[in-house]
Amino acid sequence: MTATTERSWHIGEYHPLAWAETAVKAIAFVVAYVAFVHALDRSLHSPSGIRIVELALLGVAELGILLTMVVRVIERELIALGFAVFNNAAHASMLYALFAIPGPGGLLSLFCAFMLGGELIKWRWLHQTRPTLRELSLMAAQAFVVAYAAIYLVALIFWEVAK
Repeated sequence: MTATTERSWHIGEYHPLAWAETAVKAIAFVVAYVAFVHALDRSLHSPSGIRIVELALLGVAELGILLTMVVRVIERELIALGFAVFNNAAHASMLYALFAIPGPGGLLSLFCAFMLGGELIKWRWLHQTRPTLRELSLMAAQAFVVAYAAIYLVALIFWEVAK
């Protein structure tokens, strides 16, 4: 007979840099929610050109966030799950806004800039504190951060070039 231990819901301990990442990304979330509200009264269209690239980049980020939500439920960590839910809603909001005519405009740049800033803070936090991260090695965690930062940077560059 094997004994199993169920994890109970809990609140993890967070370093100040983790809270700083949360604060910076929360600003990005608000930007995305504003873009969504603006898009609600606009007509939607089939994307073309640069918009397809922007949708693809944020769509990849959204898929990763959906997977993160599953992991957070398995871990039963309340704050991380709450953050992932708001992060998911922000990305879904921006994706919706990208289908509207006109699109989110400069709000997309702000969103990507704040998300990129949050990823840079997270990278610094990982580098500085070298925390134990579930089953992930520090290098794997840093690779995910770099991948997300690259997504936001490329989306930001694409938007700025397309202006």
